[in-house]
Amino acid sequence: MIEKLKTGLWYLRNPAFWRHGMALVVGKLTNARRHALLRDQATAWAAERAVSAEEALTRLGVYDPATGAFPAIPDEVIREAEANVRSARVQMGGPADLELLYAAVVLATPETAVETGVAYGWSSAIILAAMENSGTGRLISVDMPYAKRNNEPWVGVAVADRLRRRWRLIRRPDRGGIGEAIAASGGAIDLCHYDSDKSYPGRMYAYPRLWAALRPGGLFISDDIQDNFGFRDFCERNSIEFQVTSSGGKFIGVAQKAA
Repeated sequence: MIEKLKTGLWYLRNPAFWRHGMALVVGKLTNARRHALLRDQATAWAAERAVSAEEALTRLGVYDPATGAFPAIPDEVIREAEANVRSARVQMGGPADLELLYAAVVLATPETAVETGVAYGWSSAIILAAMENSGTGRLISVDMPYAKRNNEPWVGVAVADRLRRRWRLIRRPDRGGIGEAIAASGGAIDLCHYDSDKSYPGRMYAYPRLWAALRPGGLFISDDIQDNFGFRDFCERNSIEFQVTSSGGKFIGVAQKAA
């Protein structure tokens, strides 16, 4: 109860995040009873469809095994990010499917990518390293500070200084931040990585906006789709072809916008 009160006070003291806080409250009130059951069902659904990252990108036509080896993250990129993260003085979320992200960026060579949810910046570092490898691209990231944790100085710490010239970090919640990121990209993006608000309402707010901004042929990647049926429902309602991969016991949805 004390922690909940502290969280409430944090939101009260930060008017810029009121809209986001209210959305979280509504989401919890409307989904709390069904969350556990739906999570089990969504996990089983995702597990039945999961394939390797290589197979997922092959099925979507992003990778052709006949053209060469599947792109792999250079060891020095991981070592550099690990060293940077060790300097952080707060605990934040773990990495996404880094192998999938690196390969997707190297193969698709996006000019502009948008990601939501940064924390240590593992995915940011990998996307930027892949862009550096390809010699093209820029990343716009949206991240909201963790309530009460004073983590702002460490957001994106995994990203090496040499990679930051391609990066812009927007420190806002999805509601507001996503619109700013899309506007900063000129209204169109080539790749999206969603790793922020994992609630069903949160996904239903963000997915349509990001998908609408995605160029034909662009890639849409969403983490932790086992939390609920948000990814499945969005894809089915919009007749979107998708693939599912797994990493560290979690599941990732990958879709490509029709050309």
